[in-house]
Amino acid sequence: MNMSMKYWGCILLCLVLNLHDVIETEAARILGVFPIPSVSHQIVYRAVMKGLALHGHEVVVITTDPMRDSSIKNYTEFDVSFTFKMFNEKFNFASSRDHKVSNEKIFELFLDFGNDLCEGILSHPPVNNLISLNNTEEHFDIVFLEWLLTPCVYAFAHRFSAPMIGIASLPAFGVGHDSVGNPNLPAYSPEAFLPYSDHMSFLERVHSVWFLLWQKYHFYYTVIPNQDAIARRHFGDSLPYLGDLHTQPSMLFLTTNYIFHNPRPYVPAVVLLDRLHMNEPKPLPKDIQMFIDNAPKGVIYFSLGSNVKSDTMTQEKRQIFLDAFAELPDYHVLWKWESDRLPGQTSNVKVAKWFPQQDILRNPKVKANIMQGGLQSIEEALLVGVPLIAIPFFSDQDFNAKKVEEKGIGIKLDFAEITKEELLFSLGKVINDSRYRENVIHLAKLLNDQPQTAMDRAIWWTDYVLRHKGAKHLRTAAVDMPWYQFLLLDVIAFIFLISITMLTIMFISVRAVYKAIQRHTPKKHKLQ
Repeated sequence: MNMSMKYWGCILLCLVLNLHDVIETEAARILGVFPIPSVSHQIVYRAVMKGLALHGHEVVVITTDPMRDSSIKNYTEFDVSFTFKMFNEKFNFASSRDHKVSNEKIFELFLDFGNDLCEGILSHPPVNNLISLNNTEEHFDIVFLEWLLTPCVYAFAHRFSAPMIGIASLPAFGVGHDSVGNPNLPAYSPEAFLPYSDHMSFLERVHSVWFLLWQKYHFYYTVIPNQDAIARRHFGDSLPYLGDLHTQPSMLFLTTNYIFHNPRPYVPAVVLLDRLHMNEPKPLPKDIQMFIDNAPKGVIYFSLGSNVKSDTMTQEKRQIFLDAFAELPDYHVLWKWESDRLPGQTSNVKVAKWFPQQDILRNPKVKANIMQGGLQSIEEALLVGVPLIAIPFFSDQDFNAKKVEEKGIGIKLDFAEITKEELLFSLGKVINDSRYRENVIHLAKLLNDQPQTAMDRAIWWTDYVLRHKGAKHLRTAAVDMPWYQFLLLDVIAFIFLISITMLTIMFISVRAVYKAIQRHTPKKHKLQ
């Protein structure tokens, strides 16, 4: 009886302590600022913000892709979707891939576009009004910021004197790792813009180091100064330099995992998340379900994501896909096509500007997914066992497509060089070779074998930062070190100088001794 009372007493105490944590954090006000106009980015951030709102927090979000769900009363959105027009006017990824534009050039265009985004969003009247409020009129307990190419958003955390959490819809770039003292390891962990594995050749490692150094130089000496000037125009001259705020996040939430991406070390301030955007299954619309059911051998799903528009392909490229699909009459094709009609469309092809992708991929009749290498699309196909044909265009898509091929879950094709024969051969291989589907299922099992869901992790660590009013104790001292100290160049230089000094002293000493011996050695005279 006594033991039973102790047991229930412990249970009650644990419940009270947990309830205390919930009460302490449930009334928190959270601001999220996510400026990149990309649906694949926003669905990740939206999932986290919605999860925090359902957890009891009051959430305010500046987003390019608002959810517009009035049923969640403690969720407010600032709509900055006008930035999609800016994005589409700036980029045509199908054309860029056709012309083989380098990763460095595309990355530079992204960084420069960040300046336009900052000016556009900070000038937007509702956002500008939020900035102008003082702390007595508006306050936030924590600020989530998209941690990619727009450091101007750091100013929101300073404006509201709140700890910040950086969040990215993909693995962090090198400059992102810098912000919490996470090591950059170009020898076996290349940047996400590079199509390399963790086993690189000598020249690939040279390129990996070069790209990292080039990225850091461009970010720290071009992007930050430019966006600092933009931020000061809106937040005032009392704003600290953005380069100093760059090392101030309490934590980084990164969309990555050890199963699909390369294993690498992370400091405790980094939280890894995956599959946050996955929705509960829903029935398919009747016309799509009927189209799938009527497919004699199965369905091929074809979508290049939200950023790459299929209708911007050249007529020649479009015809390659149409001709290939025409030779597969027993397979039906669902093609995400952004225009009202597809010239040359065959009877086994159905097009739409939008498809319920997750629910389509869940259908067992889907045999292959032709896609652009986007991380969220890969996660969706992984969890339902669909092999992939990855055709990358930009950003981390090359890197992801390389991993798709490495893991044996699909085939990577080059959009600039693709042919009808290559496409047909690749489709036949992933559909008919059972190893591809088996590998997908195996990876899905590994991904699912975790102690908690990504959403539970995101909520727990957010509450942790709220409870402790920050979590800078989880970062390493590397954030405060000059780069030459972090790389031990000063120590190496010191050892080198000492070694040179000692060798010089030894050389001079030996030379002096030799000369002294020579002076005291009697010369031998030659006999006549």
